[in-house]
Amino acid sequence: MAIETKTPYEIKRDEYMDLFKPLFLPEDPVSNDIIRYFASLLRALGMEDHGWDPYAESRAMLNDINGFFFVELPTEHFNDPERTHWRLGLILYSHILEMDAPYEVITNLLRFKLGKGYSPNPFFHFLTEKEKTGFQKKGIGTIRKIEIIKKLSDESGSGLAGIFDEFYSNKLRNAIAHADFILTDDDFRCRGDISGIKGFRLSYEELDWKIMCAKAFVSAFFQIELLARQVWGREKQKAIPYDPHYKGLMEVLVDDQDIMCGFRVHWPNNSESTYRRTEDGVEMTNCSLDLKNATLGLFVNLYAQKPGTFSPLVEHDSSPVYTKLEGCDEALSWPRIGPSNL
Repeated sequence: MAIETKTPYEIKRDEYMDLFKPLFLPEDPVSNDIIRYFASLLRALGMEDHGWDPYAESRAMLNDINGFFFVELPTEHFNDPERTHWRLGLILYSHILEMDAPYEVITNLLRFKLGKGYSPNPFFHFLTEKEKTGFQKKGIGTIRKIEIIKKLSDESGSGLAGIFDEFYSNKLRNAIAHADFILTDDDFRCRGDISGIKGFRLSYEELDWKIMCAKAFVSAFFQIELLARQVWGREKQKAIPYDPHYKGLMEVLVDDQDIMCGFRVHWPNNSESTYRRTEDGVEMTNCSLDLKNATLGLFVNLYAQKPGTFSPLVEHDSSPVYTKLEGCDEALSWPRIGPSNL
């Protein structure tokens, strides 16, 4: 029986996935408020129409570029196909480094693990006052994002810092971004500046390692992000106790492939709070970003004028009424036994 041998790329990708897994699928998604965890996983922002989420386009672009490595380029159009592959690899590497989504999701999941809440700009809180002042003009550079991730990783004991050390090179990133390089027969060379004082070389073996690790990083991110949403998708059409005070019931929303794409909280006053991200955009009903408290704020509609003991949302002489689960006709009710599961 033949033994399946993994490529160096597959070994590195699986190594990164093992490091990511406790972050994307935490043992305790509850104590720090599961809404913040879901917001991190779903990249919660504000309302969005179709065609405004660059995440899917970035994935498609990376897949397209990667596809060129598996085809034989015609020599009538490409004088040096091998050199062309290296150039495409540099574009691939640069795009991976500059993608916002992986850094933002990872940072928010680290924030969640540390009890620091969710933010659509998860880095801002950790900037110096001088950096905050210049944020509107300059934003946050990739190297600064990685510094923050490494710091949060060390604080949480997540062990992610080494991933970025393996694939990120600021001088390589700058050389590609500023078109300040040349591919010779022997190596990759960058002059560095007009004088050439900051010039450097990378052997093709070193360059290949950086590109491979970057590909392994983004592939591991894509796969573990999908896996996490698949795992939560198994909870579809279940009413899970979320809020023991208001008696809210949590529902995981899924797409047509049963992959988690959002959540809904059903309140006992026949109202609901919904966040859902699909290819058609983002749906937000009775919820909004709460930057002050680093979470998504959920609105419960009207409070009872004379609440009973069940919930502040239900009148003393009335019974709780919940909206129905998506695709189900059964009426919902708060479970009689046990505390909130979420």
